Amino acid sequence: MTRNPLLLAALALTLALAGCGSRSIGNKIDDQFIAPAVENNIARAHVDLTSPTSHIVVTSYNGVVLLAGQTPRSDLKGMAEQAARRVQGVSKVHNELQVLQPTSLLARSNDTLLTSKIKTQMLADASVPGSRIKVITENGIVYLLGLVSRQEANQATALVQGVSGVQKIVKLFQYTN
Repeated sequence: MTRNPLLLAALALTLALAGCGSRSIGNKIDDQFIAPAVENNIARAHVDLTSPTSHIVVTSYNGVVLLAGQTPRSDLKGMAEQAARRVQGVSKVHNELQVLQPTSLLARSNDTLLTSKIKTQMLADASVPGSRIKVITENGIVYLLGLVSRQEANQATALVQGVSGVQKIVKLFQYTN
């Protein structure tokens, strides 16, 4: 049986990078399945949660789920949270949905640019463990998730505060100390 050398190289790189963080490979794989499962549960909870009247971003890090975005009614916000909590492997849900009309495509583009600027600065700063911090920006609000020490969290937060365009920072870290 012949093996594709490119596939083997990619697998080796994935395993090597997986050893760089403090999460297990199993946790990383679980997170890859949790977010889509939450999205599916939310879609089944109510039609308005997937219609153009709502914009919901689902992120999972170490079993912690972030719901960000906008939905037009508070009851929908609650339904989305309940749907997320029912997914196996979810240890905690941060429901940061805003009861508003969905953001424009321009606002989402700005959010993407802001996230890219922040991640680039984190990866360039040796004092910030950028590879262990997930950055999500929604409507100018920057959400930080990761498994870090309190000092690392403070350094990451200080870095984000210095980035132009950030409206608010929400720290959702899990602390190692």
